[in-house]
Amino acid sequence: MDFVPLPDSVPVAELQTVESCGLRDGDQGEVVKLLAACRTDGFFYLDIRGMVELAPMVDDMYRLERKLFDLPVDEKMKYDIDINTNDLSRMKLNGYKPLGRNFGGIQGGRDGFETYAIPNNGVAGLQDVDFRRPAVVDEYMPTLRQLSGAVAEAARLIYTSLSRTLRLSPGRGFEDMHRASEPKPDLIRLLKYHAQPVEERGALNTPHTDLGSLTFLFASQPGLQVLQDNKNDEWRWVQPRPGHVVVNLGDGMAVLSNGYLCSCLHRVAPLPGRAMPERYSFAYLMRAEDATVMTGLDSTLFPPYPAEGRELYTSGEWIQRKFGMLRGNDKKPGQDAVLTGRTGLVV
Repeated sequence: MDFVPLPDSVPVAELQTVESCGLRDGDQGEVVKLLAACRTDGFFYLDIRGMVELAPMVDDMYRLERKLFDLPVDEKMKYDIDINTNDLSRMKLNGYKPLGRNFGGIQGGRDGFETYAIPNNGVAGLQDVDFRRPAVVDEYMPTLRQLSGAVAEAARLIYTSLSRTLRLSPGRGFEDMHRASEPKPDLIRLLKYHAQPVEERGALNTPHTDLGSLTFLFASQPGLQVLQDNKNDEWRWVQPRPGHVVVNLGDGMAVLSNGYLCSCLHRVAPLPGRAMPERYSFAYLMRAEDATVMTGLDSTLFPPYPAEGRELYTSGEWIQRKFGMLRGNDKKPGQDAVLTGRTGLVV
């Protein structure tokens, strides 16, 4: 799929670009850029061209998306994500979410996109899960496995680099909470944003932080915005780049570092004065293993964990809370921090 450039008239996010091969080789320049990005923006470009032939894999994933979302609605609803998994510890990891089920669009409205979640445990054969799926998913299983392997290696480089730089204890680094060989609630999420006229929704989807550890976003069309200046409410556009993946930290990395690393608010929106076009993207969402206690790891650089006012929870419990907020019909006082990673934010 061709990459669409941003117009000159919009503010563009100035994100660090980190080379995966540099992280692999221990290049100090890349190590420093990675830490800076994780401490300030919570977003960066990862150049993975030296690790994997990216374009054929991405093109195959877009073909999968089109075929899957073009299925009749009745067929897709056989895999409804809200009823497709009985095990609550694996909730929302497998299946289809129809248009308009979540909060999104104009304030108080619903979202403007379809999604299909594919559990990495099923793709990688890490766990005996109930991996019900349409036949088209099996058609592209080799591509899904290639994507899973490429992301796992890229994530390993990021985690180990951060653990070394932050002087985490041996055996208690970020990589030890996200072992590629162990089952965990990672998923591949396919997204189709439906075309919407400006007058219908105003085209802003809900600002949010991601609940997990790392998100690897593959997109060729503009739409992603990040909040780079919280005080001035300054939303900037992220320009898709060939050969690069947009990586962002989720709330999990912020919690595991007691706020030393940051997750960033982001959303999807149309370009100013334009309707939302039909837009496809896909993401790999990486989470800590379910039993991981979500508190700061052992580093002298991390601020102390507050003794009062915060509840200890596991990674699995956090995921259930956040999905509960997204599926709810009403937001209750005090829930903004669960939905957005911030308090006092009206969405």
